[in-house]
Amino acid sequence: MMAISPGSDAAFSSQKSTLSESPRTKKSLLTEEETFYMSCRAAYLTVFKSSLENIISKDQLYLALQHAGRNPSQKTIDKYWTPQTAKLNFDDFCVILRKEKPTSKAELLKSFKQLDVNDDGCILHTDLYKLLTKRGEKMTREEVNAVINLADVNADGKFDYMKFCKLYMTTNEQCLKTTLEKLEVDSKLRRQQFGSHIEGFPERDPSPVRKPSPRIIGKTDPETFSNKGDTRSSLLAASRKFKTSVSFTITMGANSNRNSKLTEPNSIKVFGWTGELGPGIYWLIPSTTGCRLRKEIKPITKEAQLVCRDETGELFLTKEFRSTLSDIFEIIDLDGNGLLSLEEYNFFELRTSGEKCDEDAWAVCRDNFDTKKNELTRQGFMDLNLMEANDREGDPRDLWVTLLSMGYNKALELTEACPFVIDIYADKCKPRIKAVHMEPCSGQLEKAICKSVLNKGDAKVMDGYENIIVHTHKRDTWITSVIENKSDNKVIIHINNELSKNCINNRGLNIFAVEVAPKSTMVCQHVMPLNERQEWLYNCVYSLIS
Repeated sequence: MMAISPGSDAAFSSQKSTLSESPRTKKSLLTEEETFYMSCRAAYLTVFKSSLENIISKDQLYLALQHAGRNPSQKTIDKYWTPQTAKLNFDDFCVILRKEKPTSKAELLKSFKQLDVNDDGCILHTDLYKLLTKRGEKMTREEVNAVINLADVNADGKFDYMKFCKLYMTTNEQCLKTTLEKLEVDSKLRRQQFGSHIEGFPERDPSPVRKPSPRIIGKTDPETFSNKGDTRSSLLAASRKFKTSVSFTITMGANSNRNSKLTEPNSIKVFGWTGELGPGIYWLIPSTTGCRLRKEIKPITKEAQLVCRDETGELFLTKEFRSTLSDIFEIIDLDGNGLLSLEEYNFFELRTSGEKCDEDAWAVCRDNFDTKKNELTRQGFMDLNLMEANDREGDPRDLWVTLLSMGYNKALELTEACPFVIDIYADKCKPRIKAVHMEPCSGQLEKAICKSVLNKGDAKVMDGYENIIVHTHKRDTWITSVIENKSDNKVIIHINNELSKNCINNRGLNIFAVEVAPKSTMVCQHVMPLNERQEWLYNCVYSLIS
């Protein structure tokens, strides 16, 4: 099989989500109040479907505070969730976040340094065990063992609190970043679903008047909200952040492109796979790891013109737009016969409008536009778009919806998609190939990758949590990891790639966190060599965040 990309050094279409700034963010910088509100809302919506839902348990409060970058101790939770508390609303949550400031790195280091007898940035496991089980808010033996077993902060019987503080602060920042990104992705999806409707952040008074419940108002005395006090509270809360961890280390040799079934050369835009396939039906899903996607070089400052009027006032398509439509025609002409069947046209319609063209509408199309053998010609496709422009009296907004859906930017450059052609060659049979539609946001690609990695990869279970499994599959030119969560609760996994060498991943970050839904699997990361001509080391630590 050969997949040929005509205009990009990335051979396969990308499933990677690219987070864009909201229209409101682009227009002006957010005020401090708006930033605070946005962070509160993002954290809240990570736990709940709507900000109208109430917090009804201590566990929900704890989880929401964690997503807001806080790390509350049990004492802090009990301060806001008393025996008389039945529920807390979103405004209550905002009030709590105003009072409970995130633990600073300086405060955390101060807590640990009290136990650092040698002033070397480390604490003996025996001393750490005594502190966490005998004094203050006590931890169980299992919880202490989980801290001591964290692979990247423990060695030779010592707990490296300098590394731990860095890990803790990075994780707090990543939890908040993840929630904000999720909020922006949800907003972007809504904008896509509603066409040209633009949804920014809600317009609101920069100093909104909130109505927290009486049980929160009654707790506003300075002493109650003081962050000063027993420094062991911050130490205990931080130590409970990571429950357990598991690590993978794989050394990969330099790629000579020999004996490799799948290659990704930088200059040749032809990619292939050779092998034996038994009788049956196979799904070919072109994809990319996302590790080496080209970044946008420059912002678009001038929008291309799509339609013009001649001396008589008649509309016509510009030369640039006609060229782009011709390229689109080539893309959706799946069988390459120079004509569009109803099935092929519907691939185009589903991608650009989300709706199919039925037989009656197709009959009208055949009656009004140039067709051949009941299929739409290239000229007919051009005339169809011209009719759309005329229906809108020259307004190009609907035409831009089509172009943006097909991956074009405002300069008519194909930057968000990668067309490809698949050719199949067989020795002893005549295989048939048929294009099928992948439902948007259905996760078909994600499921296929997860299934492959689970079947072929190495699996490691999180110590003490047999329902949390990390699967890693090493291929010739890249490594993929998948996290499987068999439990009934969603989990947050912290990923640390800092010890890897000559590596690049599709996340673009060495340290990040992912949230895995209950009873599900998800692709955690793809990793490739930064320089494939040199040896590369994959060293990744996966930690379960409480």
